[in-house]
Amino acid sequence: MDRIRLIASDMDATLLDEHSRLPADFAETVHALTAQGILFAAASGRPLYTLEEMFPGLLDEMVLIGDNGGAIRRRGENLFVSEMPAAGWRELAKLTRVHGDIGMLCGLDCVYVETPYRCYDAVFKNFYTRVAYVDDLLAVDAPADKFTIYLPRENAQQAFDAVYGTACGGAFSVAVVGKNWVDVMNPGVHKGAALQHLSSLLDIPTAGMMAFGDTYNDAEMLTTAKYGFLMENGSVPLREKVPFLAPPHTRAGVMQIIRKVLARGGMVCPEDFVKAH
Repeated sequence: MDRIRLIASDMDATLLDEHSRLPADFAETVHALTAQGILFAAASGRPLYTLEEMFPGLLDEMVLIGDNGGAIRRRGENLFVSEMPAAGWRELAKLTRVHGDIGMLCGLDCVYVETPYRCYDAVFKNFYTRVAYVDDLLAVDAPADKFTIYLPRENAQQAFDAVYGTACGGAFSVAVVGKNWVDVMNPGVHKGAALQHLSSLLDIPTAGMMAFGDTYNDAEMLTTAKYGFLMENGSVPLREKVPFLAPPHTRAGVMQIIRKVLARGGMVCPEDFVKAH
């Protein structure tokens, strides 16, 4: 049997329900995990400042993995930040202009977007609670750990395949994050690498990690943790790559699995769960 010591979860279509709400008993569950020596990690494409606003009162008991692994924070301290080179993200910004897409620079304190795209403000603020509108994105001088591309036509996978997957000669780590978003980070940056960083920093073996996700930007995380769960509502092709399947987010699947872990005092084995393939 394995002793679970860290549980990481994606947010949208994973921990959050179909109305983007946290489970009603989430805070009580985090307290229960803490009592059993299990750390909960929110692992998201959202930035750290947005995640902090999502979990008031719980930040002393959680780890935050923001920008798809671009930054990790615990108890107000940055454990890891992968700052993108300005020359690199500026090339990406130029590329989005050529293809008529919306480039967004994910700074450590806010996201920068050009003023003509203010019409999408409500969409942006679902994920980035601090938005700074600028006349020229290329003129921004600020540290950033991610460059994201918003595609209002819901053609993220096509844009990834045709343009951004090999942008700048494949010099970056690129992930499709739903129908509308493509995220670009430094090479080697993804949620799975974030779990490896935490493994080293906190002396937690990956055999003692559990993770939940629904789509391609979660794939590395779900294969890094020994107990990686794809949500039943998740991207079907990933079922061949990940170990386990969790009930859908509409039925609080993450919480169902966590309750099993708590009921067993954190001790689990692979036979306890539904295989993904």
